[in-house]
Amino acid sequence: MTPRFDPRARLEQFPILRVLRDRVLVFDGGMGTQIQSANLTLDDFRGLEGCNELLVETRPDVIQAIHERYFAAGADVVETDSFGGMPYVLAEFDIGHRSFELNKLAAEVARKAAAKYSTKDRPRFVSGSMGPGTKLVTLGHIAGQELFDAYKVYAKGLIAGGVDCLNIETCQDLLQVKLAVIAARDAMAELGREVPIFCTVTIETTGTMLVGSDIAAAITTLEALPVDVVGLNCATGPDLMQESVRHLGKTTTRTIMVMPNAGLPRNVGGRAVYDLTPAELARFQARFVTEFGVGVVGGCCGTTPEHVAAMAEAMRALRPAERPRDYQPQLASLFHSVPLDQDSGPLIVGERTNANGSKKFKELMVAGEVEGMLQMAKEQVHEGSHVLDVCTAFVGRDEAGDMLKFLQPMVQQVTAPVMVDSTQIDVVEKALAAIPGRPIINSINLEDGEEKADALCRLARRYGAMFVALTIDEEGMAKTAERKLAVARRIHDIVVHRHGMNPGDLIFDPLTFTIGSGDEASRDAGVQTLKGIELIKQQIPGVRTILGLSNISFGLDPYPRQILNSVYLAEARRHGLDAAIVHASKIIPTHKLEDADKQVTLDLIYDRRREGYDPLFAFLARFAGKKRIDTGTANDENALPVEERLKKRIVDGNKIGIGKHLDEARQKYAPLAIINDILLDGMKVVGDLFGSGEMQLPFVLQSAECMKAAVAHLQPFMDKVEGDAKGTMVLATVRGDVHDIGKNLVDIVVSNNGYRVVNLGIKVPVEQILEAAKEHRADAVGMSGLLVKSTVVMKENLELMSQRGVTTPVVCGGAALNRHYVENDLRAAYTTGPVYYGADAFSGLHIMDELTGRAKAKTLTQSPVPDKRVTSHRRMTRAQKDELLASAYAEYADSGVPPAPTVPQPPFWGPAVVTPQELDLGTVLQYVNKKALYRLQWQYKQGKRSEADYLRFVEQTVEPRFRELVKQVRAAKTLEPRVVYGWWPCFADRNSLVVLDHRDRRTEVCRFDFPRQPGGRRLCMTDFFRKKDSGELDVVGFSLVTMGAVATTESERLFRENRYDEYLHFHGLSVEGAEALAEYWHKRMRQQLGIAAADAPAIDDLFKQKYQGSRYSFGYPACPNLEDQQKLLPLLEASRIGVQLSEEFQLVPEQSTSAVICHHPAAKYFNVSVTT
Repeated sequence: MTPRFDPRARLEQFPILRVLRDRVLVFDGGMGTQIQSANLTLDDFRGLEGCNELLVETRPDVIQAIHERYFAAGADVVETDSFGGMPYVLAEFDIGHRSFELNKLAAEVARKAAAKYSTKDRPRFVSGSMGPGTKLVTLGHIAGQELFDAYKVYAKGLIAGGVDCLNIETCQDLLQVKLAVIAARDAMAELGREVPIFCTVTIETTGTMLVGSDIAAAITTLEALPVDVVGLNCATGPDLMQESVRHLGKTTTRTIMVMPNAGLPRNVGGRAVYDLTPAELARFQARFVTEFGVGVVGGCCGTTPEHVAAMAEAMRALRPAERPRDYQPQLASLFHSVPLDQDSGPLIVGERTNANGSKKFKELMVAGEVEGMLQMAKEQVHEGSHVLDVCTAFVGRDEAGDMLKFLQPMVQQVTAPVMVDSTQIDVVEKALAAIPGRPIINSINLEDGEEKADALCRLARRYGAMFVALTIDEEGMAKTAERKLAVARRIHDIVVHRHGMNPGDLIFDPLTFTIGSGDEASRDAGVQTLKGIELIKQQIPGVRTILGLSNISFGLDPYPRQILNSVYLAEARRHGLDAAIVHASKIIPTHKLEDADKQVTLDLIYDRRREGYDPLFAFLARFAGKKRIDTGTANDENALPVEERLKKRIVDGNKIGIGKHLDEARQKYAPLAIINDILLDGMKVVGDLFGSGEMQLPFVLQSAECMKAAVAHLQPFMDKVEGDAKGTMVLATVRGDVHDIGKNLVDIVVSNNGYRVVNLGIKVPVEQILEAAKEHRADAVGMSGLLVKSTVVMKENLELMSQRGVTTPVVCGGAALNRHYVENDLRAAYTTGPVYYGADAFSGLHIMDELTGRAKAKTLTQSPVPDKRVTSHRRMTRAQKDELLASAYAEYADSGVPPAPTVPQPPFWGPAVVTPQELDLGTVLQYVNKKALYRLQWQYKQGKRSEADYLRFVEQTVEPRFRELVKQVRAAKTLEPRVVYGWWPCFADRNSLVVLDHRDRRTEVCRFDFPRQPGGRRLCMTDFFRKKDSGELDVVGFSLVTMGAVATTESERLFRENRYDEYLHFHGLSVEGAEALAEYWHKRMRQQLGIAAADAPAIDDLFKQKYQGSRYSFGYPACPNLEDQQKLLPLLEASRIGVQLSEEFQLVPEQSTSAVICHHPAAKYFNVSVTT
């Protein structure tokens, strides 16, 4: 009898775990950081520079002193100096043969320190540190057996040295995790000493482990292994661990351990400096304990005894939050976890990667065509399979060899978990040893007696696998429902009671025979199986059921097989079936079947024979000669007339393969008629859907891409006269403004609705606009601008056009405009022609339709009614308000803001460039404000959806798009984060901030003048700095960040190549990415000042200013003067990161932002404006 692994019961068995019953266990911090600060010489390493593991022999005094400092700081546990102690890693220093010896010594050195600090009331412990090595087994860098052997030696040395637990840490590969745990357990068995196993995985800034596993896949794998404590360490600071820790708290039954880095390091004179303060780390860990149930805390790279002391103090009065006692059974691939219980429908197991069931797969396998086999696997996942059954058994071939040849690339490329389908124990074992994640074995049964079943159970326990259990015993397949239940009970008792597995590890297949052969003995086989499913689910709690569905219809023609399989699956689900091994795309939803088809099929399943009626013959007769139904989308599309097909393609934004449909349409219509009468009709539907809020902008752009592709396909077949556009619009972003996304969206929508657009680009002077309008005989001119100053430039342009007698209609749009300003001030400026407000891209289209006489009614261009209302402050643009607030710069008033309690000291004075190595793009993009990105930049609006439906849409559609785009930009390096920042002494002189030379701290280098609120609190930014006469200088920070010129180049390329959807998404990410970089670096600057302990732990809360101080950007309400950038950029030496100013004082590249950093606790955003 093998006892079940019970993590709660084990808390009583081991001293180190017993502590967890009463309080949080505190581990130590970084070992490498402390070794680096010891100023050791090359002689201390015996010439083997970087081999820290050798120091336990050459300088045990240094290593023991480090352990003692951590114990003195309050740690309960220290980790051995053995992170790189694996034989093959030590072999890089030619000392691989000494692995056992050095690891044993590392444990003994740590034990001495523990003995020195242990008391009866508070014992101290030693954890054996087992690093991941330098090779990824899943990717084939090292053979699985070699890795297993290395971990076994590793573990033996640590256990022999007296560790209290083993910590398999910084895991980057789930197969490495599995082999390490098995090796450790084997080492314990051989030494006769058991210790608990802790295991921490490393989630990179990508949100996955290095090989792509998400946290759910990692926990599904670990929950199936004999591991006592699971958790996270390394790669990031605690801020980026939060979602993973939250997932652990909601799911795992094991004690949770969290060991963050002290953030990302800064390079200071070639030395790594970490900015995460002890207080900030302690506050994060306290939250993890109280909210997510973390039971073990500690630190990784960059953390020090000071960090441990802060954590130990914070943990004194805390108890972990309650967490789940049961883990819902799941399978896992290398990448993802798959719940056995699907939200809708059964768990689908793909059956085509089976040499016994798929002729095509068998032929590919025999031919050695692994790529073809992999493509079949990927197709099944695409068609909806959750798990893939893999069988390579074929007479005369090496089944194990074929299995491994397919599995090794499959687990790297296919996202679905594996069902290992073999009757041979050696094949099953070799397969399990090659599969990361959690697989399932198909199958266990009692056909060969209990000895083989016992052997399979031992393998499943060892590798953390589940079972498909067939209701077969020594007498053969159980045919009646009662016999199926009896065999299932017997297998359950062996698996659960004899071998200590969980009931949830079993999925019973009660099996069925074909009911289409006419064999009298099997006519009720379908009924018996349905009853068997029901009985097993009722009588054996916790187990699930599965069917190899195709058996029920074996021997029938393809179409009747499809009908019978589909109806039988629906009936099995009604009786409690949880999973099906089936070709998912061949299942027909039963609501699509005619009632008569369903009725005759049900009669066959339930053997409803009566006088003169045999349902088998009726079934065969009804479906004789009929072809299989294709349940894919192509069949549904081809059933439509070509006109509807093309219109639907435009509305759906589906351009793939549209050429064949256009060619078909050309047999009936001229190319221009196809465009004007069919395709543009589809675009009209798109416009209507957008206007009603039923279609989001990204999908509009997909439709525009499809339209562009369709027109390009038709172009060669059109006469030149046929290609004439409906009208012409000249578009430009006005002088000094570098923002072009709004203008380009107008271009996309208008040009793909039959108009010609002349897009002049950004920073376009009015002379160039007028020349283009004259040259191209424009029906309208479009002026775009994002900045407040652009509204003034538009007004100046219109005044000039009036002076010259220009009459061309003008459409003005942009974020700084509103309808009132356009329809009053701008119309007043343009006395010789009409001006219209372009609220969005479709407004531009509708205005063009009305101006060219193509609209049925004029709504946007009707003669304006003079607005006689008195202009109110509430309806002013920011430009108008600024004119009224000019005096606010000069007028001084005491706002009553008290001085900050203290002036923090920065780590340096003057400007500094952040090296690329210090800026991880994945980390930066974790600070993206997704609400701003999704709703404003990408324009995924809620529209008519409920809040719940919108959030579901975001989770299922927008979030995956974000993750994929982040992956793409990281791989392509199309965003290049750069930062220059610094600290200067300063003081406030009334409404001016005086910045002093950072070297002599006396000479004024520049002065920033800020406006003061004309009413209310009378705030000014200078109120948050020490006054000139205070006798103490203050500190001000400045920052400038950019995503690099490469971001602008990539945006231009995507727009130029008509990849509109990608353009919108990339451009939006690049702009919000710059904001994220500014947010992230502001956090780093708060850490440098030592005020980050006030930061809210959740990144989303940072967007609400839940931190001390503030980040003010030029051009925004508190400091609206963009001209001040002229002072800031030379101060920061901005050219070092490739940022310049335009003639209108905008930052170039566009994906850049600057800021004034204030530390005052009362400093928050405020508006300097006229109030009503």
